[in-house]
Amino acid sequence: MDLVDKIERSRFLGRELLVWLWFESERREGLLSLPGGDGCELWLEEQLTLVAEKAETKLKAGAPSTTPEAKEALRQGKLPTKAKMRITRGPQSWSFVFDADSLSVSGVKVPAQITEDTDEKFYERMQLVEELEAMLGGLYERFVELRTSQGWESEAAAIREWVEA
Repeated sequence: MDLVDKIERSRFLGRELLVWLWFESERREGLLSLPGGDGCELWLEEQLTLVAEKAETKLKAGAPSTTPEAKEALRQGKLPTKAKMRITRGPQSWSFVFDADSLSVSGVKVPAQITEDTDEKFYERMQLVEELEAMLGGLYERFVELRTSQGWESEAAAIREWVEA
């Protein structure tokens, strides 16, 4: 099996991750726990793209994941492929676009920086990007642990129930 086939066969994982993050953020009112006991707030905002084969739904609103159209797209079997998200931890807030198919982020906006010095500002910005990467890595770790555990069946049932509600 070549690399392209491997990518295509595992593409569902990023989409399932995004559905799970969406579900968890609504179920827990945005409060998600990270490995190690830390926590963060996560919300989907402004834009959401859902796809099933060649059918695509693009939603743009203040909170597109809360619209009836978003839930209807899920009911039709569409899965999210891109979403603008916001993660907040303490007084700091990051926003970015998450691409489920490539598990990548783009358009990252980091919290306001304190340092004025150009060199220090660069290092502070890199530290803030690393913090975002660590939080996303922690959420992905929690998802993969759940997805590969026996608890996934009950979690998937809860997600299906949430979609139908």
